[in-house]
Amino acid sequence: MSENPPEAAFGPYVFTLTAEEAQCAAARAGLRGALAGGLIARHLAPLAAFVLAILFTAILALTGFIPRRPAEAILLLAAAGFLTQRLIDRRRFFRLRRVAAKEIEAQRVAGPLTLIVGEAGLRLEGDAAPIHWEFADCIEAEDAGGLIYLWPRLGAPAIAPTRVFHDADEAARFTRHLKARLPRALAPPASGH
Repeated sequence: MSENPPEAAFGPYVFTLTAEEAQCAAARAGLRGALAGGLIARHLAPLAAFVLAILFTAILALTGFIPRRPAEAILLLAAAGFLTQRLIDRRRFFRLRRVAAKEIEAQRVAGPLTLIVGEAGLRLEGDAAPIHWEFADCIEAEDAGGLIYLWPRLGAPAIAPTRVFHDADEAARFTRHLKARLPRALAPPASGH
């Protein structure tokens, strides 16, 4: 027996997203969008720079190379710069979350949706214009929080609630099927000469 069933074994699935599912998906999409620029570059590097500025200033002040008042001013400026950067990141996260919420809410209010699994991707049909996600344009598929996501490089994800499947095993098979259809970024190294 084959581990991956043919596409005909999956769908079509008819469902309506609940408000809670749409909020959960929007929060996850906003977080993924905010972290897309890189966790190290956008979040950890400013923290490391702030800690190093405090440490360097404290060493210079304790050894007497700079007076106490300028050291305090440097520490205040470093703290203000770090907090400003964190505020900008936080606003960026909430902006991306609102954009994702708007896209996902449009799917939710469209009424009953039909998820169709095709050879090249997924199609979501409803009262609004159909949306299509090509597997070649997607980077990840995951099952998280009762929702199965197919994440494209840009835009809102394809979302399927796990409640539309007959059981948890079918939802897991569907997620494995989506992952198997995604393009491979790196081929595994050859094991021989």
